[in-house]
Amino acid sequence: MDKLTREIHDHGKVRETMAFFENFLQTITSDDREHYSTRIHKFTDEYIIDHFRFEEQEIFPLILEQGSEEEKEFINELQEEHGEILISLAIFLKVLFSYGPRPNKEEVKQIIKSSEVVVSRVLLHARKEDKLLFPLLKKYKM
Repeated sequence: MDKLTREIHDHGKVRETMAFFENFLQTITSDDREHYSTRIHKFTDEYIIDHFRFEEQEIFPLILEQGSEEEKEFINELQEEHGEILISLAIFLKVLFSYGPRPNKEEVKQIIKSSEVVVSRVLLHARKEDKLLFPLLKKYKM
């Protein structure tokens, strides 16, 4: 699978999974902590961290090497967003796991509020990549 195909595939999976993630957060009061802990870690590892790693190792270096100054600036911006998203994710996970196995209604509200930051940042980032990164992948035949 070429890099463009993988990137498009990953972005489709990210959108589907973000919808699952939002719905999943609504059910945490009925799941035991161990169960949702495993699911959240699997989600973050597979759909955020691994995806960012792929971009950082396989895509961005090629554009930084071959791209125009404007394209390089765009890649640097995406890399900064990766860091911001990972910080938001760490904050969310800290909030999520700071509560007991059965969070009360107020705790659930705090968890959902924290998760909304992650969800909105990931989706905004993915849209930006769809619009601006995908054409670069085509341009450089990745």
